[in-house]
Amino acid sequence: MLLEAEIAGREEFIPDLTNNKFFMPTGLIGLPDFKKFELIVDPESLPFVILRCIDGDTVQIPAIEPVGLVQDYVLDISDEDSEILGLKGSDSTPLILNVATIKSFEPQKVTLNLAAPVIINRQTRVGKQVILVNYLKYSTSHVLIDETE
Repeated sequence: MLLEAEIAGREEFIPDLTNNKFFMPTGLIGLPDFKKFELIVDPESLPFVILRCIDGDTVQIPAIEPVGLVQDYVLDISDEDSEILGLKGSDSTPLILNVATIKSFEPQKVTLNLAAPVIINRQTRVGKQVILVNYLKYSTSHVLIDETE
């Protein structure tokens, strides 16, 4: 199934204090035991958001919605991932987030994992980090900001 990173449609997933939780049945890649998350959006930190695990240990992962930041980002996800997420047809407008890496020793350099985005069904609040079928087209360390030079 092909998905384009585009601005959300009718079924907005706009987190607030009562509407920010989602479930990832398989967890994150490398963190399979962490399944319950909340999306933290601080207007002062946009476009960055935080994926915060609420399953015991506190794990906070910075992420970003690629719309307007990554040109021509077309995601090809497997039928199995599409089924797990409950995405059907071209009317599906999931929330697409890319995990960001912010180097603590180089805070002015930020990279994104474009090959394995977190995709959340806006209606069911089920999410999954997927490895794209077309992952070879994208980097796991796409440079978003580089002010090191």
